[in-house]
Amino acid sequence: MATAYASAQFPAAGGSFIGRAAERAQLTGLLTEAAGGAAATVFVAGEAGVGKSRLLQEFATEARSAGRTVLHGACINLGTGALPYAPLIDALRRIVRERGEQRVRELGGPSYAELSRLVSDFTGVAPLGESTAQLRVFGAVLRMLDHFGAHAPTVLIFEDLHWADPSTLDLISYLARAQTDERILLVHSYRSNDLDRRHPLRTLLAEPDFIRRIHRLELARFTRAELERFLTASTGGSVDRPLLDRYYELSDGNAFFAEELVVSGVLTDPASTRLPNSLSEIMLSRVELLDDAAADVLRAAAAAGRRVSHRLLAAVCDLPDQQLIKALRQCVAQHVLTIDAADDTYVFRHALLREAVYQELLPGERVGLHRALATALTADPGFSLAEDLTAAAELAYHWYEARALPEALTAAVRAGEMAVRVHAFREAEQHYQRVLSLWSRVDDPQRRTGQPHWRVLAAAADTARWGGRVEQALELIRAAIAEVDRAAIAEVDRAAAPRYAGELLERLGNYLWEAGEYGDSQQTYRAAARALAGQPPSAVSARVLAAVAMAEVREGRYAEGAREGAHAVEMARAVPARAEEGRALNTLGMALTMLDQPSDGMAKVREALRIAEEVDHLEDLFRAYGNLAVALEHVGRLTDSVQVALTGLKVARERGLEQARGAGVLANNAAATLVLLGRWDEAAAVLDDVLRARPLRGTLYPRLTLAEIRLAQGSFDAAADLLADVQLVDRPTTDPRFVGPLYACLAELALWRDDRAGADDAVRAGLAALDGQANILELTRMYAVGLRAAADECEVLRTQPERDPVRLSAVVAYAERLADQAQADQAQADQAQADQAGVSQVRVLRDLCLAELARARGTADPDAWAAVARGWSMLGRSYPAGYAYWREAETALDAGDLARAGSAARSAWQTTEPLPAGPLRTEIEAMARRARIPLDPELPEPADDTAGPAARPFGLTARELEVLCLLCLGRTNREIATELFITERTAGVHVSNLLKKMAANNRNAAASMAHRLRLCTDRDSG
Repeated sequence: MATAYASAQFPAAGGSFIGRAAERAQLTGLLTEAAGGAAATVFVAGEAGVGKSRLLQEFATEARSAGRTVLHGACINLGTGALPYAPLIDALRRIVRERGEQRVRELGGPSYAELSRLVSDFTGVAPLGESTAQLRVFGAVLRMLDHFGAHAPTVLIFEDLHWADPSTLDLISYLARAQTDERILLVHSYRSNDLDRRHPLRTLLAEPDFIRRIHRLELARFTRAELERFLTASTGGSVDRPLLDRYYELSDGNAFFAEELVVSGVLTDPASTRLPNSLSEIMLSRVELLDDAAADVLRAAAAAGRRVSHRLLAAVCDLPDQQLIKALRQCVAQHVLTIDAADDTYVFRHALLREAVYQELLPGERVGLHRALATALTADPGFSLAEDLTAAAELAYHWYEARALPEALTAAVRAGEMAVRVHAFREAEQHYQRVLSLWSRVDDPQRRTGQPHWRVLAAAADTARWGGRVEQALELIRAAIAEVDRAAIAEVDRAAAPRYAGELLERLGNYLWEAGEYGDSQQTYRAAARALAGQPPSAVSARVLAAVAMAEVREGRYAEGAREGAHAVEMARAVPARAEEGRALNTLGMALTMLDQPSDGMAKVREALRIAEEVDHLEDLFRAYGNLAVALEHVGRLTDSVQVALTGLKVARERGLEQARGAGVLANNAAATLVLLGRWDEAAAVLDDVLRARPLRGTLYPRLTLAEIRLAQGSFDAAADLLADVQLVDRPTTDPRFVGPLYACLAELALWRDDRAGADDAVRAGLAALDGQANILELTRMYAVGLRAAADECEVLRTQPERDPVRLSAVVAYAERLADQAQADQAQADQAQADQAGVSQVRVLRDLCLAELARARGTADPDAWAAVARGWSMLGRSYPAGYAYWREAETALDAGDLARAGSAARSAWQTTEPLPAGPLRTEIEAMARRARIPLDPELPEPADDTAGPAARPFGLTARELEVLCLLCLGRTNREIATELFITERTAGVHVSNLLKKMAANNRNAAASMAHRLRLCTDRDSG
């Protein structure tokens, strides 16, 4: 038992604020910047008792005095019974009490009302689950804060994040990433000594993408000088040096410890015979001064939490009203409780004090208090300070701590349902996990909860999925399916088992798709359809049929997709199931568009878009915008396609859903089409905006598209950084539409950097990743890049002074194997049912493979390259068309056809002129300069890149190397003679000699060799 120390006869240091000048200045500076439209987030860290709360109280007071709006809330410690959005609800409740409901509605704007509905509407059935659900809450918070900020700069303070519920941490992460020019400052505090390495806040604070968006402020302990000022303010007089040393020695500069030493009087009371062993002992010594009734009231308050209402204490404590009031007066007088005038509650003066009192409770005493609290809250939920949402979690916590397992089971189910209704999915999953852990420990749990065990498993799976834990969701839903299968085998509810199985298989298909297991997902949808065959029409059946139709479309079987989609629409209308009807129409419309029925197809997609707006299902809304954009691009209406995708993005921004997966897809669609239109800078701007607002895992496709743009622009380092970011993600996806472009981009980057080994490695890795995939487009693209890398190496091998015929033969053989594999894969593909745009691209890529193979063999054909260029031009792909024209010009030069080379070179130049394609255009210019081909009469002379000291390969003499470098500039024999002050005949002899030594067929071939080997890179041409 703690020793009782006499209380000091002077007040605690509550009226003076000592030190922290630098920290206050930093917070004030950030608020000043926020007032100017530079929103910011700052984390205040420090050990328990160091003064974080006092600093933020002082800052909040100063901000209010300056006319700023302050919303201030704190997290609550309920162990694993987390209260969803606890600090947000606390902050909103406080400002409503401070300013009145009507005024807060005016300040918060429409989003305050929306947020109130999302967080406080607990009637009716749970909302349709979708991945955007929680983001809608977050978006409403940001828009509400923005509206507050429009009236006055606004500060949102969340304290004690070491106790934060998962949804609050997700909200904080969202706000830090999404804020831009709002007039808001977000300030969050946490105990740095309470974060172990697995704490989710520690994980968040370690994310590189998050760290660069926030400010950090670490509170240190008092220095000796600051402690002296603190003690002087506390005692009202000076403190002699020996006593100061004792205070500093015992408190070690911790502000709260020092204050407790002052208040307890342990160092100044002559009656004190020994020193306390710990801060906890000092705090509990204050409790020992209370009489029995006051101590009992304090213990009840500690079991209730840091903040408790008078009504709840009255219900739990077996005391007459006057005796209860007397007991509470003692607690306040001894500085263990304070009164919060904002909501007329009793609050422990410090969280550490509440923890100390709670830890001193005897096991039986603790159980009894929690049972009393749970009984009181069950009888009258109004005793709770919380809204219905947090009251449910609070009740589940107390029943569990009371070891009343049947009641805890029922309360946990209720808490899980309430958390789902406000999209606090991670808290809901925690509650359902508790239900599952209690299930076998309670008699007849199905009767108590009103649902079978597999339903609880399925509910837990849904919350895990919506909370972003797909692997856990897969494990839970598979367990639910296994239970239904066992029930069917045991003939328990056998008639309903197929319907249950179909419902669960549909969910499993969704989870598998989100996990990137596309093949398994599509097979699971088909299994769900088989399970539901013969069942009465239902929304689940309609969803399953729509999912099967989508699987057919994704695999390029559009006729089957249209048939299944039409069936799904018919069933959804028969139910009726409006959301499912819209989803089916969306897929049916895409199938019809790809079957060359674009008018009917796009009309159905537009109808699906209207339905998604009507039922307010944002996942389906974004999917409809995305599909409509793809359909418009498919029929060549590129500008309209971009406009539709950007409209969808605008809707996402208006609803605060920039971080939703659908928004990322829309941005990627818009950017890809802008690239086709030659508007690369606009495309990059769209993607940069998305990358700013979303975490790494949610931006894989946009990062890859931006990397492709940066690569083509010649920003190789930027492209490499983006590709490295993408590769950091653990198991990103197996989608061939991602894997193929990723490795193709890695290979092309290596080629532009003359890293042929790196290119070869990327191609091999890409082909391995695509092995077994049915996407012939991405496979053929990868083969083409591989053949390009092989052809480049073969050209270098043929032009090296030290010939390596063995290596050359090996590379040619490898190229031939690649071409054979490409041909075999193309033969297996069902071209008739593949994407029509894809078919056209595959055909061009097939021609590209053959052209690169001929280049590798040394038999390059300008006609082959011309065919490739025409194919890309017909598809509106300017960049690859420019590449093909360049190769045609080079091949024509090597064949001595200068007229054709000039025509192809000019086509390459004109095709790429609207594009900032630096590396490709540099190659085109260099080739034209070597061949003396005029690209544009108004084009300024490019800088010479044809000179440089080099070792003399091929046995060339110094004079022959000079002649070769002039050949690279397109000089004639007469011009060479003039520049070198030799006769024209001598110049001709030098040219003949170097052609023989280099085994070059003609002057252009020799110049091409010199260019590829960079023999004249820095030589001054004079």
